[in-house]
Amino acid sequence: MELLVAGDFCDKYRVKDTIAKSDYSLMFEGIKDEVKSADLSIVNFEFPIGTKDSFPIDKCGPNLIGQIKSIDAIKYAGFKVCTLANNHILDQGEKSCIETKRMLEDADIKTVGVGSNISEASKILYVHVKDVVVAIINCCEREFSIASSRTA
Repeated sequence: MELLVAGDFCDKYRVKDTIAKSDYSLMFEGIKDEVKSADLSIVNFEFPIGTKDSFPIDKCGPNLIGQIKSIDAIKYAGFKVCTLANNHILDQGEKSCIETKRMLEDADIKTVGVGSNISEASKILYVHVKDVVVAIINCCEREFSIASSRTA
């Protein structure tokens, strides 16, 4: 079984313009075949998607926000799972975070590391690949994006 795990995908700087133009080949030309040939491909989705409920939280450092076309970019590249527990997923508030998870899942991309409370956010994602069950645990440092018993 071949697993591919990629680091942070972020809708920022020159990538933002490329995504807005739907020119995904420019970003993924050198890796698309590799991603698609893996039995399971995982990428860290390092930002929430902007929605009508997006409001930047108070924090030091950048408040990231991405566009919905980012999901199309991930699908184009061939990623099947997005890890969401990271230091930017709550940059636009809890509603944006949960909406990002929903939009990814609606696009048939599995997610892990986010939920409406600590119990949901802590769930292990089990993915059946060939005759093997892969367990994916996603967590991050305690910074601005930490779930609690009542929050995402």
